Amino acid sequence: MSGRSLRPTLPLRRWLAIALVTTFFIPALVTGIVVGNLTRPGAAVDRAAARLANEAARWTDPAWQAATRADLAAEDVEFILVVDGREVYRSRADLLPISGDDQGERTIRRVEIASSDPRQIAYLSTEQPDWGWGDQRGPPGDGPYWLVPFSFMATLLLTLGGIAWFLGRTVVRPLAATSDAAGKVAGGDLDVALPTSRVREVADLNASFAAMSAELRTAIHHRAAMEQERRLFIGAIVHDLRTPLFSLRGYLEGLAKGLADTPDKQVAYVATAQEKAAALERLISDLFDYTRLEYLDQAPDRQTLDLGALLRRLVAGLQPQADAKRLTLTLDAPGQPCPVEADGHLLTRAVENLLDNALRYTPSGGSVRVTCHDTPETATFSVRDTGPGIPPRDLPHLFTPLYRGESSRNRQTGGAGLGLTIARRIFVAHGGNLTAANAPTGGAVFTGTLPRGISSVSAPDRGSTFPG
Repeated sequence: MSGRSLRPTLPLRRWLAIALVTTFFIPALVTGIVVGNLTRPGAAVDRAAARLANEAARWTDPAWQAATRADLAAEDVEFILVVDGREVYRSRADLLPISGDDQGERTIRRVEIASSDPRQIAYLSTEQPDWGWGDQRGPPGDGPYWLVPFSFMATLLLTLGGIAWFLGRTVVRPLAATSDAAGKVAGGDLDVALPTSRVREVADLNASFAAMSAELRTAIHHRAAMEQERRLFIGAIVHDLRTPLFSLRGYLEGLAKGLADTPDKQVAYVATAQEKAAALERLISDLFDYTRLEYLDQAPDRQTLDLGALLRRLVAGLQPQADAKRLTLTLDAPGQPCPVEADGHLLTRAVENLLDNALRYTPSGGSVRVTCHDTPETATFSVRDTGPGIPPRDLPHLFTPLYRGESSRNRQTGGAGLGLTIARRIFVAHGGNLTAANAPTGGAVFTGTLPRGISSVSAPDRGSTFPG
């Protein structure tokens, strides 16, 4: 698609005003030139006749005759002066006789200067312009005056033709090309080109059409990527549901068939079945939360809450789980309140996911430390563990739904691959962010940031959630 032309553009109404002025100006100009050429000989004779009449008393003066001859010759006017029927001066010897018969392209005008005694008559001659239509006969200035309307109409038609060609090139053709391009786009062909135009409205239309086509192309590509993502997501969900479900089914069938023939085996089978059922329950809960955040555009129900108090409550609730795994779980938070505008339920879910992730991946004897601090603009907390850390190749994809790296992040740990994604979606929905990194001394560090006030962000980031 071509963008706006680099040539200057004008609004359509201005082009129409220029066309209207041109329609009248050019024919009037050409007609004026034709009329001027037709009337120029007669005007020269009129000026000569006026001079001869004003200076009739000097007709017999040789000095005056020579001066007048030179002046009138500059305007291509020759003359014969007659007083009482007697010729007193002739400016050119071969000039037409007094009878007024014509010779070639020159004609005579008889001007009676004085009808009383003495009677003075002047015969004035000038050369008529050659219009290419044969001999021109008659008084000076008489010409083919039919050329006046003819030249006006011919020039008018040519001007209108030129204006029609210009408007066709700058308005009609681009609009027709836009119509054809719309048909091609409707048929799925987005690689169309539009001609440029010097009419601003047409140029803006073409630019808007090009932008629309580019956005449509982007939307189609995004839709294809989303469809691919949806297929991968469904496939991963099916796999994650099938794994613990088949395992649960196997242990239940083992119990039903009496394969657990001792009390210890029965207890082990039941414990394993409960573990798989808990994993299924956690996966279904994660799926529900992820769907609600990702596809239902759930806006956070913001209320003022104390982030420090929320962290203390969650750390206290997970203390028994940490003790059972022989982990040290600590909280380092300021004594004063740390108020934020947030959805308490969603924020609790995000922090629980981070703490559960840290407790799950930290081996026995390790520690999990939660810290919190605030500034006038933001509130920040972090969860740091002493686990194996995050492989560098997994860091860019850590918040991708259902992504698991190899090494420590495998399905044997019971992870569903959605907890971290949900946590980050919640922080982004609040106008904050969640990042992950490896601590210099080992272990992973997750840092969440929330604005102290209400952010304008209304929905989580929906970028591509699958790598590649």
